[in-house]
Amino acid sequence: MHITLVIPDLKGGGAERMVLNLAQGLIDRGHGIDIVLMRPLLDYVEEVPDDARLFYVDPVRGRSTIRDVASPSARLQHLSQSAGGVNWLDTARAFDWDLLRCRPDLKLLNRARAIASYIARETPDCVLPSLPRAKAATLMAARFLPEHPPIVPIVHNNYERRRPRDRNRLRHLAPHAAHFVGVSRGAAERLAAVVGVPQERITTIYNPVVTPALRKGAADPAPHPWLRDSATPVVLSAGRLEKAKDFPTLIKAFARLATRRPCRLIILGEGKQRENLQGLVHKLELDDRVVLPGWVDNPFAYMARASVFVVSSTYEGLSMVLVEALACGCPSVSTDCPSGPAEVLRDGKLGALVAVGDEDGLAKAVEQVLDDPPEKRVLQRRAEDFSVNVAATAYERLIRTLVAGAQDRPDPREGTDAHRGLRGE
Repeated sequence: MHITLVIPDLKGGGAERMVLNLAQGLIDRGHGIDIVLMRPLLDYVEEVPDDARLFYVDPVRGRSTIRDVASPSARLQHLSQSAGGVNWLDTARAFDWDLLRCRPDLKLLNRARAIASYIARETPDCVLPSLPRAKAATLMAARFLPEHPPIVPIVHNNYERRRPRDRNRLRHLAPHAAHFVGVSRGAAERLAAVVGVPQERITTIYNPVVTPALRKGAADPAPHPWLRDSATPVVLSAGRLEKAKDFPTLIKAFARLATRRPCRLIILGEGKQRENLQGLVHKLELDDRVVLPGWVDNPFAYMARASVFVVSSTYEGLSMVLVEALACGCPSVSTDCPSGPAEVLRDGKLGALVAVGDEDGLAKAVEQVLDDPPEKRVLQRRAEDFSVNVAATAYERLIRTLVAGAQDRPDPREGTDAHRGLRGE
């Protein structure tokens, strides 16, 4: 089959890594894979599969292009731009938009036109968009086409926590989707409750997290001197330095722990909260015990050698880093945030769950793990449920069903009013 994955960019993040893992897993099964990007950002350049075709859509001209060259980074060239006007009133009428609640913008509209031109020219068998803007642009693209392949948005986050604009856009465009995939049961349940997608149109498929590259990376030498000092335990965390990850709670919890025993903290990742986090570390006089190395190419070597991995998020879709830590055999602790960690840790059986924002509870949970860590093989066995092979099998089965027509796909124009009725609109 010819399968297309659409995502805003390949800047570092869990959803981006998942798309590349899924692409490789499907390629290994003999499928043709296209990856369509909306922005030329490529932190994961080394992980782009060699056999994947890489497209970049022009947000101004509303067209798509491909660079047939060996290097993925060389394919992603900025295209020439030209100004273009849009009559928003006519566009709103044509698209039946509710301008007050889900107003599109010029770039999103033109990206939708670009994706539509790509679909018409390349005729993929199925299109799977990830993350809100890619989902919106791809579903909008369906309105430019008299016929289109099944579109299956992948929902990575709890839509209860998304911006109202994102929720309203997806609610408005959902009838154009043949089906939805939720990366956790919690994400699927909130999609049904918040957006109004019927449960029978949602399938839960865990992210393809565990790969041969992960196992290989975990065996690499220790990347930081603290990880070579077995006398002092290292607490590890990783993720974008943003509010949703709530690293301030982790740092404050670590400060409590550090008063009771020797320990160190490493937080991997980059983001807008870096300066605030470094300021908090300095304020708590932890400069010699806490480091923020930034983005690293191989976090698995850290996970394989850390004493405990901590997720302090206020919400997650699944928490891929938590699965990665388990796959590396690293004992883990997490906040019991919606919606993934409890699923990953089997409701606390494989790692403690604490209330969101509870720095004292987090400190105590980390200390308990340091005193009595679980067996690594038990953690690694659970991580196999999130392997690329398991996920690729599930996606392949779903896509074949949709392509074969076994899953009814409602006509978008007939389904809009019925779908709104689910929300009482």
